[in-house]
Amino acid sequence: MYKLPSGTSEPMQYVHNIIIALYIIITLGVMVRVLMDHRQPAKTMAWLLVLTFVPLVGIIFYFFFGQNTRKERLISQRSMDRLTKRSMLEYAEQGELQLPNAHKELINLFTNLSLALPYKDNEVEIFTNGYDFFLDLLDQIGNARHHIHLGTYIIKDDALGQLIADALIDKAQQGVEVRLIYDDVGCWSVKSKFFERMMHGGVQVQSFMPVRFPMFTSKMNYRNHRKLCIIDGQTGYIGGMNVALRYVKGTRKQEWRDTHLRLRGGAVYGIQRAFLVDWYFVSRTLITDKAYYPVLSPLIRNNCIAQVVTCSPVSPWPDIMQGTCAYCSKPRNTFIWSRLTSCQPNLYSSLCALLDKLELTLG
Repeated sequence: MYKLPSGTSEPMQYVHNIIIALYIIITLGVMVRVLMDHRQPAKTMAWLLVLTFVPLVGIIFYFFFGQNTRKERLISQRSMDRLTKRSMLEYAEQGELQLPNAHKELINLFTNLSLALPYKDNEVEIFTNGYDFFLDLLDQIGNARHHIHLGTYIIKDDALGQLIADALIDKAQQGVEVRLIYDDVGCWSVKSKFFERMMHGGVQVQSFMPVRFPMFTSKMNYRNHRKLCIIDGQTGYIGGMNVALRYVKGTRKQEWRDTHLRLRGGAVYGIQRAFLVDWYFVSRTLITDKAYYPVLSPLIRNNCIAQVVTCSPVSPWPDIMQGTCAYCSKPRNTFIWSRLTSCQPNLYSSLCALLDKLELTLG
């Protein structure tokens, strides 16, 4: 054991030895936790090296930036079961669900990973510009009778954001239940009075994983990028458009190109479940009433199958990445369209393996 300089009292030597022993125990405990996290090997080795060769600072860095939120029980299994019960009942009541053989393996993978259930009989409208999308969204909000659930990464305090806020406040004052989830990091530049106005108008507003000290928290890595809306449990929107004027007018340099979908049919149950899980996560309020999963229109009978797959800090696995890797592992012509070009090593390896086998197009 390392000794203090001569002249140091014996009690101080004991205190020093105890501190060193505690540090070694804590470091070994953190190393064991890193090994048990089932990270990618490169990340595991990187953290082990940091903890070994950067004393004390390495542990501080790990607690702020390295903890794996997926391993924490952020939502109890009992609560998750209650949140999933309604969508499972509606799934079970589907008659003659025929999964296409070409995609059955992938559909089953997502179902087993996170209970992303496939639903048949869906109508889909595709929007590729914000002007058409937001006109349609405002029309549906205006016709809402029971509830409006809106989740978005960004909602700007600009002309479009104010218009959406006014529409939500108007419906809340008519007695419609209105809930809004926005991402705290995505809306950093939005002043609190923008959300306070909606709350005073009757809208229930929650921020996702608030970050007060962005340079000193691992929460920065777990953001909610969902852009979805559910109207009365009958109509659902999901896609890539945030609530910001640039999605309508573009930027000074170019037009803004993104995609959003409007769905009617069983897939709305999947979108509703995604929102209600997030709502419980941010508010600790369980919403499981059947009114949020109403009987769907009997006029939609087209066997169009849709599956809503989500990924979040409450998911035990990175479902979307694993599904994409599984899909790319099969020999087929593949087209991947993503505005975000960041590529995980596992996915990168899967894509590289395809280059010699088939045509791969990245958009």
